[in-house]
Amino acid sequence: VLFTDKSGKKAQVTIDEDAIDRDLKLAGYNLLVTSETRMRDQDIYETYHNLWRIEESFKIMKSDLDARPAFCQKEETIKGHFLICYLAVLLTRLLQFKVLGDRYCSEDILNFFKQFRAARVSERKYINLTRSSTFIREFAQKTGLPLTSYFLSESQIKKMLSHRF
Repeated sequence: VLFTDKSGKKAQVTIDEDAIDRDLKLAGYNLLVTSETRMRDQDIYETYHNLWRIEESFKIMKSDLDARPAFCQKEETIKGHFLICYLAVLLTRLLQFKVLGDRYCSEDILNFFKQFRAARVSERKYINLTRSSTFIREFAQKTGLPLTSYFLSESQIKKMLSHRF
């Protein structure tokens, strides 16, 4: 195919069909080199395929949980800070996979944690200030928690704070 650019120069462009055919023959294949000799092929593939979740967990710790920089000076407070971050990621992942069936990403879960708000309007009444979403509705349905109720009683707030999964 012959093209002319804005300056009037002509260029001929070709497509290497043989190279495309060679690449298409190998499309969709993965080569994994491992020392695991006792695992099934499918197990090895699934293990390596899910490594991105580990990377995402580190991203969550760094970005969403502010695991860095740690402004702690004593070794025990630094370890405590990272332990809390690790536990937060662990609990988020358990909620993501075990309770919600991997239907929602960790970002949706963490956004819910950050954005859920209830304001006390009287001694025993609260108003739920959280904007409704598909995530909140499904989470409320799966847990039986009154996350979609506009008015909340003190006992409902206590139920949410003490809920066990």
